[in-house]
Parts: sequence; structure tokens; C-alpha cells
Amino acid sequence: MEGSRSLDVMMLARAGHLSDGSFGSWRWTYGDGTTASIDFQGGRREIILDYRIRSYSEDWQSVHQRVPIRWTPCRFGGERPWFVCDVHANGVYCGRRVAKLYGAGRLFACRHCYRLGYAIQRDGPVDRAHHRLRRLHRKLGADYDGPDGIPPRRPKWMRQRTYDRVVQQIEAGEEHLDHVFMVGAQRILARTDKLERRGGLRR
Repeated sequence: MEGSRSLDVMMLARAGHLSDGSFGSWRWTYGDGTTASIDFQGGRREIILDYRIRSYSEDWQSVHQRVPIRWTPCRFGGERPWFVCDVHANGVYCGRRVAKLYGAGRLFACRHCYRLGYAIQRDGPVDRAHHRLRRLHRKLGADYDGPDGIPPRRPKWMRQRTYDRVVQQIEAGEEHLDHVFMVGAQRILARTDKLERRGGLRR
């Protein structure tokens, strides 16, 4: 595979791609200068991904994947979107509600379906990235349950300027976490590709 890609539902929402009838594309640039991209049709209830993928010496394959979107109310008003991981892994349907999907194989799926989570989280850089985000959340008087793209609400006692600075640090920390996670994912992509070839991951 040429590399692992990720989609963040909150980034798509902020860019206006979760409204019915919207069309767009997303591009990734890797460290060696190569790029990858997908086209998609956005919507409130689902997003449709269209892209091509090639594994090792195989021919390019076109993929058309529907990803359901679910909305949940926020604690202080409004609502936020989630991806639904709509794939089967080892014969078991996932259905997890997640903020990010990873293109570590033929389909975009959550890290649990690609078995990326535990193998990579034991890695030092990922542990340190989580620790930094946990510390930043504590500054805002909030618990850290993992990155979800929504910074905690500003405490009443905190100045707006201080809050904005911590939010910027959290956003940068989540970007760094995603980067080190994807670097770690590269080390086990060959193993997930074998899983894909055996039919372990399908819609």
C-alpha cells in the first residue's frame, strides 16, 4: 500500500461537507512528497467515498464506500457528528461510533477493525501525545477520554485569552497524535493487508 490515510468527521463538518448535496475531495501528502486523494459526496446522514487503491503489484481498484453519519446532542447545546464504522471484521459487524476512520486497507474503517489500537498505543510517541492532551484537558478542568475534535468548554474562572491558547495547544496536540499514530500504523500495514486478502474486512 502507498500509505495510510485518515478522515476526521469534525474537519469535514467544519469545512461544510456534511450537508446534503455537497461534493468535494480530500488530499493527503506524505513525507516522501507523494500524495493521495479521494472524492466524496457529503450529506447529513451519510458520506459517499469514491477512490482508487492498489496493493503492492496488483492493478488499481475503484472503491465506492458509503459511511453513515450519526448526530448526538452536545452538553451545552447544539450537536456533533460521528462516523459509523460500517464494516465487518472477521465476520463481526462493527458499527462503532467514531470521530476518525483510517484508510489502512481497501476500506476506511476504525482503528479497532484494523487492529491498530493496542499495537501502536504501546509505542512511546503515542503514549506521550496522549499524556500531553490529558494534561491540557486538566488545565480546563475536564477529563480526557481520547481525541474527539471538540475542545472542552471554557471554565468560568479562566480568561478568554488563556482558554484560546490552551485550545490551540489541544488542536496541535491532536494533530500530532494523529501523525504519530499513522507513522506507527505504517509498521503493521503489511499485516492488515494480509487480513484484507483473507476477507477479514468487508462491508
